[in-house]
Amino acid sequence: MSVNVSYADEAAIRDHYQHMLDCWGDSVAYAECFTPEADYIIADGMIEHGWKEIVDGHNIIFSAWARNSRLIGRIESIRFITDDVALLIARGHIEYLDNRSSDGNKRTVYSLVAQRFEGRWLFAAYQNTPLAGH
Repeated sequence: MSVNVSYADEAAIRDHYQHMLDCWGDSVAYAECFTPEADYIIADGMIEHGWKEIVDGHNIIFSAWARNSRLIGRIESIRFITDDVALLIARGHIEYLDNRSSDGNKRTVYSLVAQRFEGRWLFAAYQNTPLAGH
């Protein structure tokens, strides 16, 4: 199967990934980085389905342990599965902005499925795994 993607597609996905990082702290804006029916699997294995559950789950963490934080991450790889679907592998962690220590924060590796949705790239799935030893 031949996949026809352009540099512009990869750049758009990288830009959208950065936008997702920048939306951290705003549960609605963060959820809107995903398709309306996205599956979001957090580190403890809980699954959030769709925008409402992603918003509700992030409202809880943004008012508790993730308050006053930002999400730091970097894409390690992007592999196009089809012209409209790509698999991303990334690494990241939470950085606290209110002088709490970030040292104990687990570093994670995660996968995202990017999908061209209504003419733009959004994430259709997210899965987060803490790295061993952190």
